[in-house]
Amino acid sequence: MSVRGPEWPPPGGAGFFPGGAMSAPAPATGSLPVYFATLYLALLAVPALIDLPGGAPLALVVMLVGLPIWYEAARARRTPFDAAANRAITVVLACAGFLIVWSLLSTFGAAQPLRASRYLSTLASGFAIYLLVRGTVTRQRVARYVDIVAGTLALTAIVSLLAYDIAPLHQIVFKGTDRAAGLFKNPNQFGMAISTSIPAAMALLLSGRRRRLFRLLCLFLMLLGLVASGSKTNLLLAWGAINAMLLGYAVIAHSGVKRIGMMTLYLACSAALTGLGVLALNFLNPRALGLLTQFFNSQQELDSLTTRGFLWSYSIDQFLADPFLGQGASQRIDIFYREADVSHSHNVLLDYMRTLGAPGLLPVTVMIGTVVLLCLWSMAGSLRRTGAAPSARLICFGLSLSPLIYVAANMSSDSFGPSTSPYFWLFAYLSFAARRLLSSPNAGKRLMPYRHHADRRRSQPSEGP
Repeated sequence: MSVRGPEWPPPGGAGFFPGGAMSAPAPATGSLPVYFATLYLALLAVPALIDLPGGAPLALVVMLVGLPIWYEAARARRTPFDAAANRAITVVLACAGFLIVWSLLSTFGAAQPLRASRYLSTLASGFAIYLLVRGTVTRQRVARYVDIVAGTLALTAIVSLLAYDIAPLHQIVFKGTDRAAGLFKNPNQFGMAISTSIPAAMALLLSGRRRRLFRLLCLFLMLLGLVASGSKTNLLLAWGAINAMLLGYAVIAHSGVKRIGMMTLYLACSAALTGLGVLALNFLNPRALGLLTQFFNSQQELDSLTTRGFLWSYSIDQFLADPFLGQGASQRIDIFYREADVSHSHNVLLDYMRTLGAPGLLPVTVMIGTVVLLCLWSMAGSLRRTGAAPSARLICFGLSLSPLIYVAANMSSDSFGPSTSPYFWLFAYLSFAARRLLSSPNAGKRLMPYRHHADRRRSQPSEGP
């Protein structure tokens, strides 16, 4: 699959990322790994499109088929990650490997042993997407992969908006409620996928001229889809992510007094966008707006917060009842609330603690904490590395913010479910690879629509990916 601009690695094995040459993909694999990566990423937005046995998403099937192909491609080239990222990946995959083994052991005597597949597919995707990124990522493909994710989510949002007026779609998307689930299994998953992808999509939008209209349209549709989902937590996280990206852009693109002025301007634009979002929410999902209003009213108690508090308390009690073995990997919570069956703890740490005991809680905490710490370090480096190209800094900043949004959302929702966790792994590994963009003042320069003050005398700007 060709893209405009120089490929990485180009003929001869020289890599785009500084710090070492990249060997070309093995002839036995060719472009096949990229085709499978493209198909896999496109299918992430439609986990409920086809009802496979056990509720497995179609993307999981493609992942399993593509796994050996990505493995061969990864073997054929040197790592695109720097030393810090390699150390973090070692810790993350070691924890994931232990959790896979412990999850399998926990199924002995469990009430529903097949439920362990939920954890196993999530953890296995951590290995598969690592090989996908290591075996196929280039500077251009970083942008392409984010565009695929944003584009497919935007299409899902279009389907959700059409479902308001098309009866056959309405049942598929809304499932008898007033909240759009897109082609996900529930509205919270739909909202989580969108809020996680927004920082990365904004980074590309702000960093390059090419495909700017496409990216702007995708971002707009994703926001409308998020509003239609009525996911309160993800609406707030998306709003915070947009502000963080605008402030990061002001710091990276400007300096001195102009930086302060642009930060003020961007915050004002964000406030105006918030007002438009409130109007859209009132039109598309007035109940969600009422719940948000209630959320900020200290005199009223929000039902979802109350029920989540009960779930969390119940999960802690179950852990104390069996702190070593737990209930078994991904076992359901045998209670009901709001006339719905609850399958997990709505908090990733509590869910692993309840189901896998202390031996499960420690590695999942280390695994998530390692990603969070490296992403925070990358974001800080993006703001400090004034010698690096502004586009590289902004892309690294946005890619690093996306996993943080996902982790924050999973403190009260999906518990790292197999339908949404690939977004976490993808953006985590892409952000790890993007760290090497900060190592050179020339890396990523073509992605920016303006010249950095340190590069003005050295080169002319050109269009991005």
